[in-house]
Amino acid sequence: MNTALLAVSAPGIGDLTFATDDWIAYAKEVLIAQVEQFAEQLTDLAPFTLCEAGINPPAYLKKGDRLAWWARISAAGIEVGNRELPEAECDYKIVADHSVLSNITRILYQGTDPTLVAEAQSRLQKLSRWQMHGGVPDHPVLKVMLANLHDALAHRTMPRYTFMTPEWVSNARYFLTQRAHSNKYAPELREITYTFAEEFTDTPEYAFPDGRHGGFWVHCDHGTIKVGAGPLPAELEPADMLTKGAYTPVVPVGRTVNAAMTDEDLAEQKRYQRAAFSPAANGGQAPVTQTQPAGRGPMPDALARVFAPLHDELSKRTSGELPSDFAEVRAQWHSPQSFDRDPDYDSAWLRYDKVDIYGNPRG
Repeated sequence: MNTALLAVSAPGIGDLTFATDDWIAYAKEVLIAQVEQFAEQLTDLAPFTLCEAGINPPAYLKKGDRLAWWARISAAGIEVGNRELPEAECDYKIVADHSVLSNITRILYQGTDPTLVAEAQSRLQKLSRWQMHGGVPDHPVLKVMLANLHDALAHRTMPRYTFMTPEWVSNARYFLTQRAHSNKYAPELREITYTFAEEFTDTPEYAFPDGRHGGFWVHCDHGTIKVGAGPLPAELEPADMLTKGAYTPVVPVGRTVNAAMTDEDLAEQKRYQRAAFSPAANGGQAPVTQTQPAGRGPMPDALARVFAPLHDELSKRTSGELPSDFAEVRAQWHSPQSFDRDPDYDSAWLRYDKVDIYGNPRG
């Protein structure tokens, strides 16, 4: 899906999570450089304090129910911290859902169509509750500095999209294509033709308002990689490897960052999979199946090496809502799993009971 949001977002998929320590350290570097660049025009700037807090950051970070940062900008220099300030200490403060703030941060101001920027911002603003305090003073150089900071952060910030949606697949497309075409992997793929597909039915209306199935597919043709959203096109059937089933049960497992899971997390995930995916618990039919329709066997090792980090990298870039937050689901898929969600996760910040992920009103 070619959306305004993708059209105005920075290229790539970022490498830093919004408001984590590494992200804040980079923001500080940019701000220090901006103060040095505009030192002569900042002599009349009264100290300005900005604070942003993202609610419901990725659970694998184990950072609680919010991540926040603050910056104090003045002619004398820059101060930056990694906590949420009270409104009384801020000139401008924003609180919203972490995934929405992440995606707003990805938008580039310079070099993009202002009409599309406004369209993307309008969409994202509808998706979350917002708490806003104060504003940016009418100082021309300060506004330029903040715009430059925003664009610098846009390139580094990871987007966070809803699981298995077309925008989410854009992360997979970039990641797999870059690895497959790199000097490290490209030579091994030149003799490989292979098709991988995941397709998920019974998608929630807030994420798939047109009722389409979720998922993605990857076709490797002698090293050329194509990655698409949704079911595998008929001209590429049969898939060499196909995962197909209901959308809801795979979301908790599909969002985990395996490298960050504790033994307790792994044990709970195993218990969840046993209950959620068991045919006995689902009327004798497995909710999700994995098959090899083309009969050509497992994924070749060379391609598997390209795929190896994909799960964790996509999980880092997946938003935190569950279908059970905004839709009725079966009992075994309704309760949030602690390996997937912070205990203090607050689903009230997202507005998917009122709008879909594209900002359109729900009936």
